[in-house]
Parts: sequence; C-alpha cells; structure tokens
Amino acid sequence: MEIKCSKCKSKDIMKQGFRNNNLGKKQKYLCNNCRAWFIVDDGFKKMRYRKKDIARAISLHNKGLSLFDVKDHLWQHDGIKVTKRTISQWIKKYSIFLKSNKSARADIKRKTAS
Repeated sequence: MEIKCSKCKSKDIMKQGFRNNNLGKKQKYLCNNCRAWFIVDDGFKKMRYRKKDIARAISLHNKGLSLFDVKDHLWQHDGIKVTKRTISQWIKKYSIFLKSNKSARADIKRKTAS
C-alpha cells in the first residue's frame, strides 16, 4: 500500500513516531513537502470504540441477535456502554466489508466442496 500525505497527496513522507490513546498505538507520518502530520486512515477514523468491539457487535447482530440484545451483551460481558443507534450505524457503515468477506468465504467453500 502506497502512503500519501492526506493534505497535499505527496509521496515524500517519513515515519515520525507513534500516537497513543485508549484505542491503541498508530504510526504517525510527516510530509516533507507541506510539513503536515497525519495518520493513515484504516477505516476506523474518529471511532470511539475499539475495532474488535465494533466487529464483535456486528458479528453478534449478523448471528441473529437484536440491536437491544447486542447492546445488552456488550454491556454485561465487556462493560461497553453503547446505544442501539450506534450499533445500527456501525452495521450500515461496515456492511460493505462484511458482504465482500461473506462472498469470498462462499467462493472458498464452493471450491473446497468440488
């Protein structure tokens, strides 16, 4: 994957340490062209919850749990307080990735069954 500056789209960048917060550690970059700092967007930009928690919520919903049940499960088992609306927005936002993974898994199953 080729990394470009998020402001000027220059390829003249260098790694410049890490950014740490509650969600983990991410590589920081410095553009040598415009001198801007940036972090590569991994699809979870500005999310307040960890990737694994979001993925787990979506997975539980896809297995047949209602939004209320997913919310309740996350609260009881992981201590994560999230609203049904937020879970619904996660499902809408990341459903494209899940559909592509489902179709890829179906293709693999068909090939192995042959």
